[in-house]
Amino acid sequence: MIQATNELILGIDLNPEYAQVTYWHQSVREPMTLGMEEYTQLAAGLRQDENGFWSLWDGSFAASEEESTDLHRIAGVFRSVEAGETVESNGTVFEPEEILAVYLKQCIAGLKLLTENTKLQVMVSVRRLSETLNHVLIESLLRLGIDRRNIYVQDYLSSFFYYTINQKKELWMQDVALITCEEEAIVGYILRIDRSTKPAIARAKQIARQPMGDEVRDGRSDEEWKKEKDRLFFELLKKLFERRTVTVSYLMGDYFNKSWAIRSIQYLCSGRRAYQGMNLYSMGACYAAMERAGIRPGGEIIFSGDDMVDRNIGMEMCIRGKENYYPLVNAGVNWYEVHHVCEFIPCGEREIRVISRPMTPGDPVIHTMRLPGLPKRPDRATRLRMTVYFSSPSACHIDIEDLGFGGLYKSSGLSWSRDILL
Repeated sequence: MIQATNELILGIDLNPEYAQVTYWHQSVREPMTLGMEEYTQLAAGLRQDENGFWSLWDGSFAASEEESTDLHRIAGVFRSVEAGETVESNGTVFEPEEILAVYLKQCIAGLKLLTENTKLQVMVSVRRLSETLNHVLIESLLRLGIDRRNIYVQDYLSSFFYYTINQKKELWMQDVALITCEEEAIVGYILRIDRSTKPAIARAKQIARQPMGDEVRDGRSDEEWKKEKDRLFFELLKKLFERRTVTVSYLMGDYFNKSWAIRSIQYLCSGRRAYQGMNLYSMGACYAAMERAGIRPGGEIIFSGDDMVDRNIGMEMCIRGKENYYPLVNAGVNWYEVHHVCEFIPCGEREIRVISRPMTPGDPVIHTMRLPGLPKRPDRATRLRMTVYFSSPSACHIDIEDLGFGGLYKSSGLSWSRDILL
């Protein structure tokens, strides 16, 4: 169900070279990307002047700034954060969460008027996620006063998926290609939607990778290198499109241009559509956050990425006098978003049975969790609290806590834990 809202939805692309912010508010029809002087890439560094005011910094120095009174100049903020390193400047050491919170605050400073009297929801997109980076990203946004329930994180391929399915449907009825530069290499991905399941499942897979660094250039002159780059890119595209019906290709970044990619771009656009842009990941993150907020419909297609939980997890419970299935975790969510807490009253049971079902055809598995030491009380005179979260896409962690039963039976203080490998 789509909701009317006064929320401000942000999609933020963070990488070592720059940041991008795309936002949606009820005052605009479609997400818009924030830019500085119409340039959508926000500087990767920070500076703090002598009065203590922070601002974004592109790492450059003017001749008049040789004797600057700035308190701090920090280049490549996210590069340090991604590596899990503290940042030291003029004798001050900043923890990753601390300096990233300052940086993110400056990135969204241009939306100050929209942030007033609105509920902020944020999706951050990064190339690769880890448990540590996920924690730092969430903690930095918490420091900005954003509600934990409104903070989301995903990787670039997830953003590619959300961007794609929010375009005209005819563009993604067949395979969709993403072509980008990563670590001095051109990389090609294919997004394919399997409609044989319900809901349909989308998967993005790396198909081809072509290094383009100095080792490949091997001393060629500028003109020779342009021709060789065109040839290498052309060969990559042939691998990408081989035995596939690709309806649209998205070129991410400004690396690709007609000054050298002559034959390859002609081939790319032959019988298929192609678009080049800079803000695909921040747009995809914004669309994903809009879906989480209920502003856009979702659920018809699930993205099966590296971080996705691919099983439904629940319990059989007696709810309002009838036996029912109670869902704990729904397949299709990212593992780092899972945090489910519920309380229930067992009827004499001294063990918990958790059921996991694959979202593709397959048999359910019952996982039994015993509760040794649970005090013997009359039936329906014990209340238990269950907390479910994940430490990886396939590792589910369950905590059970004895709460006693009101003023009749005090809590024993006992708790039990189990890891379930799916």
